[in-house]
Amino acid sequence: MGDKEYSSDAHPIPKTLSQSIYNYIKESIINNKLKANQRINEKEIASTFGISTTPVREAVLRLCAEGFVTINSHREALIREISFNELKEIFQVLAYLDSLASSLALNNLTPEKIKEIEHLTEEMEKHCHRNSIEKYMDLNVDVHKKTWESIPNRFLQSVLLYINDQMLRYNYARFNAFQKPGVLEKSMADHKEILKALKNKDKRRIKSLLLKHWGAILKPSSFEEGLKECLNNEQ
Repeated sequence: MGDKEYSSDAHPIPKTLSQSIYNYIKESIINNKLKANQRINEKEIASTFGISTTPVREAVLRLCAEGFVTINSHREALIREISFNELKEIFQVLAYLDSLASSLALNNLTPEKIKEIEHLTEEMEKHCHRNSIEKYMDLNVDVHKKTWESIPNRFLQSVLLYINDQMLRYNYARFNAFQKPGVLEKSMADHKEILKALKNKDKRRIKSLLLKHWGAILKPSSFEEGLKECLNNEQ
């Protein structure tokens, strides 16, 4: 990998070197700049950032523990390959945890917080077209995370944020899936109904909606077909 991939100009070193390198490599994986089975050149990263290999190794080991990276028998760090079945498992977990989390958050959702979620939902609708899928996806995540901020269970909140990070690895596949006919529109319709349920503090309805929303990946659909097609092309 050349220096171009490891340009430090857009990634200034923050409080700790290890955290900076961790953020940089993780973002590169999520944005598909580093691809499945590609080797992470720790010496090259260290040279580009003008640091020792120690914080780079610390960052790589942390990413390995989180499932983004794997270490082979030659002690080389490789971007871990992903599969459609793994994505299905992530969505299955999210379906149940998000439905639980959002129902728990209902009593803590202030009018101000609901207004923020409503604003994000309106912004999503503005970007609900194929020329703005990336922005739509970012706002989609923001809506869910904004609701999670009101969860009284901090452990559940941290688990959801961790799972969300795992899901972000599949953004390139989700992007392609959202290009399939009707997928964006269906997602937007779901979010409008979710907003209504949040406003009405309807616990039963919010659970049902979120199970259906996340669970769409678990049954045959154009979304599923798009994800499978994209992941198969990458492997």
